Amino acid sequence: MEIPITQPTLPPWDLVEEAYGAFYETGMITNGPMVRQLESEIQNTLHVSQAVAVSSCTSGLMLALKYLDVTKKVAIPSFTFFATAHSVIWNSLEPVFVDIDAETWNLSTEALRVALGNDPELNAVMPVHIFGNPCEVYGLEEARREYGIKLAFDSAHAIGSKIGDKWVGCFGDAEVFSLTPTKLMAAGEGGIITTQDSQLGESLRAGRNYGNTGDYDPESIGLSARMSEFHAALAIESFHILEENVQRRNKLAEQYKELLSGIAGIRFQRIKEGNRTTYKDFSIAIDKEDFGMDRDELSLYLSEAGVDTRKYFYPPVHRIKAYWEKWGKQYDDALPVTNKLAQQALSLPMWSHMEEELVERVCERIAHAHENAENIRSEILKKSE
Repeated sequence: MEIPITQPTLPPWDLVEEAYGAFYETGMITNGPMVRQLESEIQNTLHVSQAVAVSSCTSGLMLALKYLDVTKKVAIPSFTFFATAHSVIWNSLEPVFVDIDAETWNLSTEALRVALGNDPELNAVMPVHIFGNPCEVYGLEEARREYGIKLAFDSAHAIGSKIGDKWVGCFGDAEVFSLTPTKLMAAGEGGIITTQDSQLGESLRAGRNYGNTGDYDPESIGLSARMSEFHAALAIESFHILEENVQRRNKLAEQYKELLSGIAGIRFQRIKEGNRTTYKDFSIAIDKEDFGMDRDELSLYLSEAGVDTRKYFYPPVHRIKAYWEKWGKQYDDALPVTNKLAQQALSLPMWSHMEEELVERVCERIAHAHENAENIRSEILKKSE
């Protein structure tokens, strides 16, 4: 593709190489000082009691649910990456799919309260800060206290997001971040669990090492979910440029909005005043009637024009093959906003060092698609015949 969907923004190699040299010769390539430094820096910056480095966000979600002693059902959005739901199933728990807010695209607190009132076995919720946009955390915290449930955030997209002057990462019982190459803070692979609960932090540290606290006599059954020193060293240097990357993406997002706001049929995700998103993805929603073509047709046109896009998240989790019959079908009618947005949402190219000129080119091609929608749709139809 002339313009890819994303690229990792990596720290200077000489800094990473220097960090590698500091531990490589010692042979301490896991459970070493780099992991401890990473955890310490995140704790100090995010103002959390505990930060636990793990091998992936998914393993972090699995461990968080296990050591929060969730026992039956977990409320989750369906408009998310399926790892959110996978972590529930791997704990032998049952997902309860809850609809999202039509403007923020995050889990709806109103829909959650309905679900909590209807199902006494629902004793945990795992909201997602989708695309880095902070959830309605205070409403969720209130529901947690009122119903006595566990609250663990899937914060995969949200390292660097803020709610007022507070960092995402210090809310709920736990939050779990992703450090894969598509995220703003890249470790290659990896995740971070944050919590204000010191005892939970200790359990998570044992849990990432099979449950072993060091005496080779585990009290719980954990995972092999340690982060290596190589990943931690890269993560540390990526963390040092995180703020710059968040600000840069917000600037690019404003450019996107300015150039696309005059085009009929395009809607943006709402970021509540006072909140800051990371724009892990910059996504729009396409209204077929006003834009002139649907999301799939626009995506195909942009692909042929050299612009890579993603249909995040289609199908929504409850409609994917692995979930539909056993867990998804029963909730389909209760998810009208999710089902509609999944048909309309399109993620556009975005990365932290993306040139502004590329944003202009993407927007020019979207504008061209809108202005020539009828002819483009006719060409697409001919090719499909």
